Amino acid sequence: MKPNPPSDPEDDATSNEFARALEEHERAARAAQAATRAATGVVPGAKVRGKVVAVGEEHTLIDYGGRSEAVAETRQFRAEDGSLSIAAGDVLELFVIEAGDQVVLARSMRAEGQAALRQVREARAAGVPVAGRVTGLNAGGLAVDLGGARGFCPLSQIEAGFCADPSIYVGRTLEFLVTSVEDTRGSAVLSRRQLLRRAEEEHMRKLLASLKPGDELDGTVARLESFGAFVDLGGLDGLVHVSEIRHERLGHPRDALSQGEKVRVRVLRIETGKDGRPRLALSIKAATPDPWAGIETRFVPGTRVHGVVARLADFGAFVTLAPGIDALVHVSEAAPRQVRHVREVLSPGQPVEAVVLAVDPVKKRISLSIREALSTLTPPSGTQAEDAKPGPVGKPERGSREPEERPAPQKGPASHERPARAPAPAPPRTEAPMTTMGIALRRALEEAAKKRERGGHRE
Repeated sequence: MKPNPPSDPEDDATSNEFARALEEHERAARAAQAATRAATGVVPGAKVRGKVVAVGEEHTLIDYGGRSEAVAETRQFRAEDGSLSIAAGDVLELFVIEAGDQVVLARSMRAEGQAALRQVREARAAGVPVAGRVTGLNAGGLAVDLGGARGFCPLSQIEAGFCADPSIYVGRTLEFLVTSVEDTRGSAVLSRRQLLRRAEEEHMRKLLASLKPGDELDGTVARLESFGAFVDLGGLDGLVHVSEIRHERLGHPRDALSQGEKVRVRVLRIETGKDGRPRLALSIKAATPDPWAGIETRFVPGTRVHGVVARLADFGAFVTLAPGIDALVHVSEAAPRQVRHVREVLSPGQPVEAVVLAVDPVKKRISLSIREALSTLTPPSGTQAEDAKPGPVGKPERGSREPEERPAPQKGPASHERPARAPAPAPPRTEAPMTTMGIALRRALEEAAKKRERGGHRE
């Protein structure tokens, strides 16, 4: 065996220098890579947003803003029939599973093989969802296969609210958050509810960041209270006060809305409550046409209108002329005569005819007069107005007592003698009963008439 030739000191120095330079280069590259990942938030468990660059049979390349593309398994984007749910150019939000030389992304962590329980623990520590297939149902919840580890989701953690029929999830693959891991049993406790709530909160933050007063969007009536309705905007609830539901006056929100109804709302205000949570003031009526638009052309002063008394006040009555259009009849304009309160002549629900006195489109006010409408009516035949006219001479006025019939004057020898008068007729039945003095007076008059008549016959 030949001895090794002695090494050249210069070659050794060059080799050592090259090794040091290479090590420094790799260290700088790793530092730069770490800085880039820190800037982009690429750490295990972090959620990143990326654009699909290419979709392959096994892997999908995603540009997340790093120095190189991340990779994700294509199978997690396939439906049960094998069809793909993504395409190049789509923007996705995924979780970082690995952050080494190659960044690995996934919708959720898939536990496999003997390392399943370890991966479940890692998912719990990072807050990354895990995917599992629901294999059965028991009295307490769902049994889930996590690819080598057993999972259990309690009934209260299946949905964001109450789960009426958990059996519909058997056989389906769902995503869960890991709440605890039991190493001795090799199982994990899962929660789908927390994952759904987290998605709602994320949606709420994004929605709040983009919302501003005046925006209109669709929502669902979540619940009704006496003071208004709460509308779910997709993870974010807003309040529609009872005065903002309809343009017309409303007693209770249930008179116009029902739970679960789809509505269009407009954002009025965005405030922060005492608990630090955002509060949204919404309006349904603001998202509908204003009935007061062009009101001055619909109700011209001097014209007659018909409406229904909506409510009474000390100063007058409000009359509904159209949905959302209430006009005021002042107490001085409620009747031809003077009244102390409108309740003397009007009542809620009563149909009325009135004359428009004034219209103020800016203040949304209309003044009416029932008194003027009644005073300008043409009286029909036989009314009091016509009967009040003076009749021809000799014709008694209506309502006055008919004059007593006078008998024809009797011819006698002396022209100066007054003719005998017939007895006075009995009073009409419509007259009030006579007093004792009246009866005595009548009898005296009758006796005098009889005496005059007998004296005339003797002559």
